[in-house]
Amino acid sequence: YMQEKTIEKMEAEIYEQYQNIIAPYIAELEVRDGEYPIEILNEIRSIFTHLSRCKLQNNLNEIESANRHVKKAILDCYKYICISIAQTISEFRQDYIKVDLTLADNGKFLAKLNDLELIAKNAFKEAKKSEIKQESVEAKYKLYEKAYNAYNEVEKFIEDSNEAILFASSHSKKSNRITIISCIITAISIAVTVIAIL
Repeated sequence: YMQEKTIEKMEAEIYEQYQNIIAPYIAELEVRDGEYPIEILNEIRSIFTHLSRCKLQNNLNEIESANRHVKKAILDCYKYICISIAQTISEFRQDYIKVDLTLADNGKFLAKLNDLELIAKNAFKEAKKSEIKQESVEAKYKLYEKAYNAYNEVEKFIEDSNEAILFASSHSKKSNRITIISCIITAISIAVTVIAIL
């Protein structure tokens, strides 16, 4: 009877984690990339295979296996969302390559963006290293969660700085126009001088 209660409690926790953590992360990946990776689908399949075996056999080992796959599924969600956010940041930098982002928030925006991105990249590297070292699922889970939070912070910072980015964008274009106009004026004055000499 005690084992049945333990299994029921663990089973409820698995469903709760699936509903409140895994499913929203899958939805986020689908919105971001239009799909979600097969690795996550495989983990979900494993979760429900072990849950169904547990129901049929009333076996605590099966529920523990299901729980390990829940951790792996969340870990994969963290990993792929980090990759997706890193891609978004890279695209942002590419889109604004001709904009002088030092004009945003008096130079504070670019400095903070670089710092936050470096923290996120380093956290992700640490998480990736934990896979090579074959650390426990719990250790990897903590490191990927840290990387996920760091990348989220970068993305939120970019979104929150929209006004400063727009300011830099409009002023960069103005300074480009001023440079072009001054080049044209210089060219005209040289031409006029040459004509006058002739």
